[in-house]
Amino acid sequence: MVLFLLLGFIDVVFGTLMLVTHLGLLTEWRIAIIGAAYLIGKGLMLRGSFLSILDVLAGIYFILIMLGVRTFLVYIFVIILIYKFVTSLIMRG
Repeated sequence: MVLFLLLGFIDVVFGTLMLVTHLGLLTEWRIAIIGAAYLIGKGLMLRGSFLSILDVLAGIYFILIMLGVRTFLVYIFVIILIYKFVTSLIMRG
C-alpha cells in the first residue's frame, strides 16, 4: 500500500515538472528524460489498465514538450496524474 502512495506522489511531482516545462520555466532536458522514463517504465511495468496506457502517453508527451510541442494536452495529463495520486490516497486505507 505504501508503494502505491509513493508512486502516486511521484506522479504528482513529474506532472508538476511537466507543467512547469510546458510553461517554459524549466528547460533542463535531463529531468524531462527521467520523468518520461519513469512514466513510460511504470506504464509498461503495470500494464493491463487504461491508466497505465495514459502513463505511457504522458511519458511520450513529456518528451514532446522538450522538443517544442505545446498543446492543451499537458493540462489533461496533469489532471490524470493528480487523479491517480488522490486515488492512491483513498485506496491506502
